[in-house]
Amino acid sequence: MGFMLRTAALFLLACIMSGCASTALEAVSDFDADFNFGEVQRLAILPIDRTSAAEKLISDLQVDRINDALTIELQARGYEVVSDRDAADVYLAWHLVTREKTDIRSYNAASAYNCWRCGPPVSDVSVRQYVEGTFIVDLIDPARNRSVWRSTIQSTLKSQPDPKDAAQNRAMAAKAVLLPFPPETSSL
Repeated sequence: MGFMLRTAALFLLACIMSGCASTALEAVSDFDADFNFGEVQRLAILPIDRTSAAEKLISDLQVDRINDALTIELQARGYEVVSDRDAADVYLAWHLVTREKTDIRSYNAASAYNCWRCGPPVSDVSVRQYVEGTFIVDLIDPARNRSVWRSTIQSTLKSQPDPKDAAQNRAMAAKAVLLPFPPETSSL
């Protein structure tokens, strides 16, 4: 079990660092409609929680690279990332979650030849195991110590990501997960 968890965490980290197998990362977000996002200018990135098994497997170098990608994206959008929590309007916390999944499909093998009546029916089963990764970003209101915004991106992860593209793909993941921020509150 420990090996499987370690492998899954490394797959997710490889996704964030080196790109995902799916073509486009789309964020799903939710937010507290009563929170005033217009007042948010400064964010402090919280240290990751090293009590969970997945986060224990991520090196400090890898954490720094993900934090840097998030910082660069926030700064490009006009926000200031501060190290002093007391100076922050909100805190940013991120998490990595992986799940091993199995895709089981059954099909009539004879249909591949477009000849349904050419012989006896032949059923075949295809089993594919893969790792699905989820990158979660929460913005936390320091006054209430509660999440006021959450965004997630999910992807099937590559087992052998290309390390040459790591920085660019981290930037794409940061951009995708932060795309819904700030939320449009007028649609409520």
